[in-house]
Amino acid sequence: MPEHAAVVNVSRYRPASGKRADLMAAMKRMAARAADTKGCFGAQACESDQDKEDLIAVSRWESVQALEAFSGDAASIAEQEHLKGLLSGQARRENLRPV
Repeated sequence: MPEHAAVVNVSRYRPASGKRADLMAAMKRMAARAADTKGCFGAQACESDQDKEDLIAVSRWESVQALEAFSGDAASIAEQEHLKGLLSGQARRENLRPV
């Protein structure tokens, strides 16, 4: 399989007060599960050198369909619900398409 992602997903999360470590742990679990998913070239939980508050998830996907299949499975839905309790606001998501 070629390692050229058709979609790079970037999601920013702002942890609720006192929940940064819990949020990072949950993001790392989700990234590990994504990385083991067919159609995913890799996933990481990151910190930004520009915004010290937000935590950022980055994943690279073979196709929009592969990303949607992962995001729509029962485990991902449960993880997203868990993440909501660790956030101070709405997650911000963006899909990048390499040109």
